[in-house]
Amino acid sequence: MKRTLLTLVAIVAVAFSASAQKQGDQTLGFNLGYNTGKTTTKIQVNDQQSDPVTVLGGDNLGVGVEYGYFVIDNLRIGGRIDYGYTANGDKTHSLSITPNIAYYVRLADRFYYTPNFSIGFGLGTTGKSEYSDDSFTMCGLATELQPLAVEFRPTERFAMSVSLCSLQYAFLSDTSKDTVLSQEITTKVSGSAFNFDLLANAQIGFKLYF
Repeated sequence: MKRTLLTLVAIVAVAFSASAQKQGDQTLGFNLGYNTGKTTTKIQVNDQQSDPVTVLGGDNLGVGVEYGYFVIDNLRIGGRIDYGYTANGDKTHSLSITPNIAYYVRLADRFYYTPNFSIGFGLGTTGKSEYSDDSFTMCGLATELQPLAVEFRPTERFAMSVSLCSLQYAFLSDTSKDTVLSQEITTKVSGSAFNFDLLANAQIGFKLYF
């Protein structure tokens, strides 16, 4: 009985070591995403600030590329560049550049649980809308947490990933100054966006390991 138990432990240990993501491995990936959420916008002209305008829902589409490097077994750090388009009342375009970190937990042969977190720089542009006759370009903070991400590696160098839940938050702002009739006018616009929806907030991706 003792010999059988030791044999099983050895088999499990070999399986884990053979399937682990090794230190020094690198990845290059591409992902597509869709989510729903809400955006809150504030506009301030000199000392007069508008009431916050919140837009719920909307079709938020995104594409991105990412690079990763395993600093130790199963721990990957890297960076992502994402582009997003939101088709709600004020159509917006966004770009984010975010360092990220992910940890790989083996669930079964070739299947991994890969929760990850990213935080970095965000840039967004808004067109004219029912709330404003002006367009704005804003920059600020962009973050994302993927607590329900998994990855399947059918071959040693190719992987497919799915995230069924993504929590995203961004805060962007912009300030512009104009002179009208010898009077300086300062316009400040800020926008915060929070996206979360289980299953409807999904991303799929493809990775190459080298």
